[in-house]
Amino acid sequence: MNATKPRYLQIYEEIRLRLRNAVYQAGDFLPTEAELCREFSTSRPTISKALKLLSEEKLISRKAGFGTKVLEPKKSPMLAGLLVPQILNTEIFEPICASIAENAGIAGMRVIHPSQLNLSGDVKTLTSELADHFIEQKVKGVFYAPVEHVNNQLEFNLEIINRLSDKGIRVVLIDRDIYPWPRQSPCDLIGIDNIEAGFVVATHLLNKDCSKLAFVSLPNPASTVALRRSGCREALIQKGLRARTLVDVEFDPKKPSHAVEILRQNEVDGVVCANDVTAASLMRSLLDQGASIPKRIKVCGFDDVKYASLLSVPLTSYQQPCRDIGRVAADLMRYRIKHPNAPTQRIALQGQLVIRTSSQ
Repeated sequence: MNATKPRYLQIYEEIRLRLRNAVYQAGDFLPTEAELCREFSTSRPTISKALKLLSEEKLISRKAGFGTKVLEPKKSPMLAGLLVPQILNTEIFEPICASIAENAGIAGMRVIHPSQLNLSGDVKTLTSELADHFIEQKVKGVFYAPVEHVNNQLEFNLEIINRLSDKGIRVVLIDRDIYPWPRQSPCDLIGIDNIEAGFVVATHLLNKDCSKLAFVSLPNPASTVALRRSGCREALIQKGLRARTLVDVEFDPKKPSHAVEILRQNEVDGVVCANDVTAASLMRSLLDQGASIPKRIKVCGFDDVKYASLLSVPLTSYQQPCRDIGRVAADLMRYRIKHPNAPTQRIALQGQLVIRTSSQ
């Protein structure tokens, strides 16, 4: 249990989880308050407060002298959709979506996952079809990871958000905004602080005696990439170096040797890659051309979800708190549906740098 929460909320969440997992089924009676006091080592008023919350959600029925009975679960009026068309192309989205579905379910919200729908086509067509499906299903909200690496990216993402908003559907953005920083859309957003993440990674390399840093990313990157690059430049400034000394390299997966040549020409000894996928491809090309990692050049990435630790040279990576992002996203959507006119919230969680061989 989370020790930072009030005790009654911890107990409430534990009993609610048991109800969801059918440990206590419809028609069963919960243990008595005295038994729950002994199990959770707490007072009767604390147990009573936890049970009161469950009663207000119509999960249990309390009657003096008869006990606490588990009620038949009712279909939630809250239905939301996951609009994450590039879920298979960006490794953080699978665990985030799984966490959203899990935590939304605990809170009484049903979430439609893209895998439940028989849709196909290019990313723009798929996104439009998903949006239309959610409108037809009259969902209350949509978790949207804006599409990237497409033509007219901003206009397309804005059109999708407007289409949903015009139908009264609340939108919570996942991982990134549709606008380049510092402009912001009027949607709630949950992700990490990408500037801080870039700063942490670059500072790590500078502390490892790297004297010339490069930032490597794919063409037409997401707004998060620009923020990570900004964080790297800030790290240089705080070390007394010039921000413009950061070498900006565009990585073409079809021509990886081109990026390697730019790194060699600029005598780069520390590389920050926009994500782990880019880092893996770049490291393979560096090794193929005889570069020594980490002796000659150190490499870091971002995300640390799937295979960073499994590469031939295990990759140092800034780990995203994917499960926490999903949990907060579910809470944020539930709040937005209940309070549609509340101020827009933009929540940035903190990840951590996982140091491995590639930068040691």
